Amino acid sequence: MDYFRAIVKSEEISERVFDLTGIIIHKLPSNYNAYFIRRKCLRQLKLDLNREMEFINEVTIANQKVYQIWEHRRQVIEELNDFKGEIEFLHKIFDEDNKNYHGWSYRVWLCDRFKIYDAELIDVQYYLDEDIGNNSAWNYRYFLLSKMPLDFNAELEYIKNAIRLKQDNEAAWNYLRGWFKMFKFKNDQENPYKTYVQFNLKDFNLLEFLNEVGLTNRFALSLKIQYLLQDGNYKDAIEICENLQNLDLIRIKYWQYMKNQIIGLIQ
Repeated sequence: MDYFRAIVKSEEISERVFDLTGIIIHKLPSNYNAYFIRRKCLRQLKLDLNREMEFINEVTIANQKVYQIWEHRRQVIEELNDFKGEIEFLHKIFDEDNKNYHGWSYRVWLCDRFKIYDAELIDVQYYLDEDIGNNSAWNYRYFLLSKMPLDFNAELEYIKNAIRLKQDNEAAWNYLRGWFKMFKFKNDQENPYKTYVQFNLKDFNLLEFLNEVGLTNRFALSLKIQYLLQDGNYKDAIEICENLQNLDLIRIKYWQYMKNQIIGLIQ
């Protein structure tokens, strides 16, 4: 580290500096400066980027949840302008942890950068088949479909079938809710984040499905409240909030709050 601090101060760019950054990264893989200087060496010395990818693969496998190595990977792939082998590498990462946040974030960037939406929509199905509750895979599917022509009626049937497989699957329910506009109370702050495609609940006949799932499923009941609010049926919405206070004890305060919000609409 003393040597490293010296070369940072001197701003030396050389092969020995490049080799030193490799030693630093192996010892401390989160050292941002080491990656920064390493990239300066790669560019100014015109070093082999394919060989650098071998180094990155080695370090990534050993440090799969270190953000800095994923950012370094992204910048080198950007320079290469070639993603050959990257999806296969991500398969290895997800075989060990199929919810690796940095891996999925990198995959979103990779897909968007090289416009491989169609192929990725096929590939992501593997992770949902493996674990229908994989929230990361559901989020990735949402991202992909937001970039592609969408037959939402077909997608709605896909979601329903996924929920039927596991009715308490919060990831699938959140995915379903994500496509719809939710009721806004007057004191709600506007969501500052841009959303993708959003539909109106009343344009799709979901009530039959929600009733099919059952009267004790908190996710189905929560969505049913949205239906009732948009219809102006506040009385039945309040009744469901009261039922949820008994069915969903962990969130009893939330359902009390929701009930009070609805009562405020009537007064």
